[in-house]
Amino acid sequence: MKQFENYVNSRWAAASGPFIEVDDPSTGEIIGSVPDSGADVVDQAVGAARAAFEGPWARMRPQDRAQVLRDLASALDSRFDELSDELVRDTGCTARLCGMLQVGGPLGHLRDFAEMSASLAPTAFPMQTTPGFGQWELHREPVGVVAGFTPYNFPLFIAVWKAAPALLAGNTVVLKSSPLTPFGLEALARAADEVGLPPGVLNLVHGDRTAGEALVAHPGVDLVSFTGSTAVGTRIMASAAATAKEVLLELGGKSPAVVLSDAPAELAVRGTLFSSMMHSGQACVATSRMLVPDSRYDEFLDLLATRAGQLTVGAATEPTSDVGPVISAAQRDKIEKFVAGSVEQGGRVVAGGERPTGVPEGGHYVAPTVLAVDTDNVAAREEIFGPVLAVVRYSGVDDAVRIANDSEYGLAASVWGTDLQSARAVAARLESGLTWINDVAAADVARTPLSGRKRSGVGSELGVDGLHAYTKVKSLYTALDTDIDGRSYGAVGLDWD
Repeated sequence: MKQFENYVNSRWAAASGPFIEVDDPSTGEIIGSVPDSGADVVDQAVGAARAAFEGPWARMRPQDRAQVLRDLASALDSRFDELSDELVRDTGCTARLCGMLQVGGPLGHLRDFAEMSASLAPTAFPMQTTPGFGQWELHREPVGVVAGFTPYNFPLFIAVWKAAPALLAGNTVVLKSSPLTPFGLEALARAADEVGLPPGVLNLVHGDRTAGEALVAHPGVDLVSFTGSTAVGTRIMASAAATAKEVLLELGGKSPAVVLSDAPAELAVRGTLFSSMMHSGQACVATSRMLVPDSRYDEFLDLLATRAGQLTVGAATEPTSDVGPVISAAQRDKIEKFVAGSVEQGGRVVAGGERPTGVPEGGHYVAPTVLAVDTDNVAAREEIFGPVLAVVRYSGVDDAVRIANDSEYGLAASVWGTDLQSARAVAARLESGLTWINDVAAADVARTPLSGRKRSGVGSELGVDGLHAYTKVKSLYTALDTDIDGRSYGAVGLDWD
């Protein structure tokens, strides 16, 4: 069993307790424990980050900090297989996906962010007046100390989404991992140690609510970047407001997959099942409600039942598993209550709906579940965060758009149809920050920001917008003439004689 430690000011600090146990979702076996850190550890980490920010790090050239990101990627890449195995056991993400998604994705994104350093360069433009002239410059400066909160579903991935642009922009960072999945963030901290990142530039604090609340409220933190539930995100906003901190929030979703009347059935079904069942449905951008026209509703339900029934549920370590466990017994129980509540409200189970058999005892498994529901059913409205797809019928395109937008969330959406002009017209009407046509999960970290609508988030991650979110703009004007009378204060308003 691994005993995790906090990483503060380039030093690993063992704790004497209390501790939070970490289990393997596939088996329930305890595989580690993390310190349940208090406000004192948070204060040390923020102090170290503040001292590092006031040192040379923020004054380095962006291209030199970009090289640090490449070095971090190389350090992580050198233990790719070992790290992938750790994250399979830590997160319950299947071996078929984990290497590509949980490890390969972060490595690619570190390198992609490094290529964005030129977007931090100052811009300048002349301003001509009569008779004087000057030059305006816009400078991107780091915000200061960034607190990054990562969720349990994609710990290393989302740590990179926060730390990489923050560090590239010249900030220093304190990361707090989910106590359920500490392996990925420890790997990132060890890579920082290996490449010689200056002390205090990247810090890692383990813990639960006490550490999290202390980090958000700390007056030495300038920006809070959080990925997680909308309920927690709104509490973070309220706490951050007390010290006027900036916040970046990537929150919940109940993303629609809009099937148009001419949609290719196999493509739409397989894509939506992948999106809603990938990592056992534990993804904020999962398209977990499928909107199908009346004319094709039964056809799609039949195909969904067939394809969902073909998915293999099993331990994440098994190479044949399509769907692994959910993160915890508590999350499994919560999902099962959602399904039961949906059925009580008139929902019909098309596939799944029962705890799977033939899986390791002690693991936290939920069968891939498809529910036929009305628009007001709990499964069509609430974020379940499990392998559950709600299928809703609609009567026309306007009805589909209305149903899709009738949600407190607006994170992602997909549209499926053969006529691309019609599909694009529907996509333009959807209240979603990330929208796919005839696909899901495609992303381009360097050019496509993720920006939630409504209660799905505040601000942007990824792309140049996501990088600039970790900066402040300084507008600098330099007068390039010496004609006093040409100035407004030199010619009018006062009798200088």
